Amino acid sequence: MWWVIGVLISMMCANYNYNQTLSQSIITYRNQLLLLQIPVLLKIAPTKEEITKATMWFVLFLWVIYFLQLNNPYVIVHDEKLMERFLEKGEVLIVPGTVFAAIPIFYYLGIIKNNFDFKSLAIVLVCFLFLFFMQNRSMLFSVTVLIGWTTLTIKHKNKWLILLIMAVLVASVAYSTADVWNALFEETAGQVDNEEYDRNKAYRYFIYEASPNIWCYIFGNGLLSTHATRHMINISAQGIFNSDVGFVGYWNYFGVFPIIVTTLMTVPVVFKKEHSHFLRCWAIQILICGLTVWCWDGYKFLFWALFYYLYYYELEENEAETQQQIEESYG
Repeated sequence: MWWVIGVLISMMCANYNYNQTLSQSIITYRNQLLLLQIPVLLKIAPTKEEITKATMWFVLFLWVIYFLQLNNPYVIVHDEKLMERFLEKGEVLIVPGTVFAAIPIFYYLGIIKNNFDFKSLAIVLVCFLFLFFMQNRSMLFSVTVLIGWTTLTIKHKNKWLILLIMAVLVASVAYSTADVWNALFEETAGQVDNEEYDRNKAYRYFIYEASPNIWCYIFGNGLLSTHATRHMINISAQGIFNSDVGFVGYWNYFGVFPIIVTTLMTVPVVFKKEHSHFLRCWAIQILICGLTVWCWDGYKFLFWALFYYLYYYELEENEAETQQQIEESYG
């Protein structure tokens, strides 16, 4: 509810500060209607296993698309700038939907943590390798951290043997892909220190310059249409994009309410042990990637909606278990 309120109030800011009519805002905000996926999920009520199985099949489909693109980059229509970078510099063409490869990883990391088996490890590797080939640094970094954390907290009688096997496996993969990791690290290090790097410019702009008054800092500037103002065209020409700066970019659009809702859902999941390792990994990933990208745009809305749904799914599960224990104690 508060999320929706924040989005609606931001329309008023767009109208007052940029003369964008409410009817134009309704059209421009149409992607926010994807929030309706949440009540649909609540009605369908899929289990964790069903969601994981569906996303695993989707990852296998993405692998097929990836190999097809190797031979023909025009299999999927990409924007002109991305195709230009690919054709001139040989950069990786990101397959849309890459973010969903993380979901099976989260689920099977939960199994590995509590009851290690090689089948689960193999599935994690299949999904992780896909993320590696996509070279999305935010996703790759967050998932790598989660795999390392899970490995160190495995509960198994042969924990040290498992750790040794994992260490050998990680060392082998790291050695064979060292060039790629070095290139990603050097690129990141160079960008962090570069004041003219687009993401650094975007942070400075949205934090210090974008909001004309205190109300816009609280309620957002609104999602502006190019039909109402040239503002978005002007900042885009400077390499400044909301989508590059995660929570900061979304806050600039819709204010603090959506960010508060996200924080109040994800942070407690990380620290409360009654939540599954599956959901804790998901929450950590959202918080880490929230610094650079967001999951409230296009198909990524479904990624967030699934987390939102499973959050309440687990709350109901825990409540039912507690009620059952109370009933059994009074037998």
